[in-house]
Amino acid sequence: MRSEYNSLRLHEGIGYVTPNDEHEGRGEAIRQARRRGLERAREERLAYHRRTTNPEETR
Repeated sequence: MRSEYNSLRLHEGIGYVTPNDEHEGRGEAIRQARRRGLERAREERLAYHRRTTNPEETR
């Protein structure tokens, strides 16, 4: 049970990574990759809506 708690469960207090990831030095890289992924998804979402929204329909 303890191994699952430390290797599978994401912990809020350490930025939603596992304690093992944090202790082995992977925590910050995981958080940075997550932030980049969220930013990329936001940019793609905005670009999609800019391409598909007809400005004539919003008047």
